[in-house]
Amino acid sequence: MQRKVFRIEQMDERLRARASFAQDEPNTLARELTAVRALLADISRDLSAVLTEGKEPRLARAAGELGAAVEAMEKATDKILHSAETIDDCAKALGAAQQSDYGRGVAQDIQDHVTQLFVACNFQDLAGQRIGKVIATLGMIERRVTLAIARCKGADTPSPGASASGDLLNGPRLDGDAGHASQLDVDTMFA
Repeated sequence: MQRKVFRIEQMDERLRARASFAQDEPNTLARELTAVRALLADISRDLSAVLTEGKEPRLARAAGELGAAVEAMEKATDKILHSAETIDDCAKALGAAQQSDYGRGVAQDIQDHVTQLFVACNFQDLAGQRIGKVIATLGMIERRVTLAIARCKGADTPSPGASASGDLLNGPRLDGDAGHASQLDVDTMFA
């Protein structure tokens, strides 16, 4: 009989503890919800600071600066290529007008160096592709941070989708990247 009384007393204590918790539960939940709201507000402020400094959009500004760098490289490369073409034409004319083997050899040396200039100017296309990938990444980060801010503020927003066209364009590879064709693969393809 004492065992049953003991169990009843234990159950009574548990019920009293639950009743006490139930009375305190709304206050506990309210405090926890207030803390969660404050945390979301802090996260939203921190994420907003990633996107903007004052009224200036940081990521859009960075993407614009990179775009301007690509444009400046294109203009400089065009000037270099135009000058190299002019030098090449002059070297051809000079070589044709030369009577001595030495004169024709110097003209050929000039043309060889011009060819090296043409090859070196390929940096602009590769750098432009790489910078384009960075610009696209900045845009994706900006969209996702904006979405996270909206979610912190309680907005019902759809999840961002992946760009289908970005999956197809890889651009120049970094050393150690896999999944790109080698120069040997390209040469074999055109052979």
